[in-house]
Parts: sequence; structure tokens; C-alpha cells
Amino acid sequence: MKILHVVSCCLLSALCVVESAITKVTGVVGGKVTIRCSHADKWFGKSNDKYFCGKKCDSYNDVLVKTQKNKNYIERGRYAIHDYRDGGFTVTIKNLMKSDSGTYWCGVERFGLDSFQEVQLTVTDDSPPSDYSPGAGQRQSAEAYRK
Repeated sequence: MKILHVVSCCLLSALCVVESAITKVTGVVGGKVTIRCSHADKWFGKSNDKYFCGKKCDSYNDVLVKTQKNKNYIERGRYAIHDYRDGGFTVTIKNLMKSDSGTYWCGVERFGLDSFQEVQLTVTDDSPPSDYSPGAGQRQSAEAYRK
């Protein structure tokens, strides 16, 4: 009976929402940022649809841009999503505004519950100093400034 309980827990845990580390990105008003999203489960990452939400992705209305089975690049307004079909995808937001600052979510559709990656975007009024050197975990911030 104990083995059945352990097996049940393992199977159920595979259906749980998976969240990875928080990605922090910084951009400049009027510029653009490209956010790299990736998921540990590469099997789901190859063929499943990807999407980007402006809230917690509780409803379809939260989705800002989403891939489709036969299209791996989609533009919708200021948002573009590019699915590389290898578990990774990028989302680009152009014409940044201060009001874009906040929390976003990269999502991958899965059987059961989807997996998510949290993204924290900060939009500033000015560009970084010429001697800007990102610290560990801030690589995307520097890339966002160069876009």
C-alpha cells in the first residue's frame, strides 16, 4: 500500500504546475526587450504551444501573444513570440512604456497543468551608463539595453 501511495504521488507531481527561477529584464522607454524563456522539460518544449501573459495567466484574456501549432513566429501588437522548437522561445516587447514594468509569465501548454516561468520587467527612462557591467543573473538586462 505504501508503494502505491509513492507511485501515485510521483504521477500526480508530473501534472503539477512547474515554475522555474525568476528572469529579470530591464529596458528603456521607447526601446525593446527580448526575453528568453526556456523550460526544463524539453519534450514538451518542442511541439507544445507557447505563450506570454501579462498577469498570472488565469484566463485567456491574460495572454498577450501565443504560438500556434503550425506557426512558430507570431506578432500581435507590440508583442512577438518566436518558438525555436527546442524547449526555448523568445518574446519581444517593442515601444516600451513605463507602465510595462511588472510581472509577466512565459507559459508552455502541457497535458494537465501548464508550466510557467516568471519574468520581472523594469522599464527605465534612461539608458545604462557606458561602463555598465551586469552581475551574475543579470545577463538579459544588459542584452535588453543593447536592443
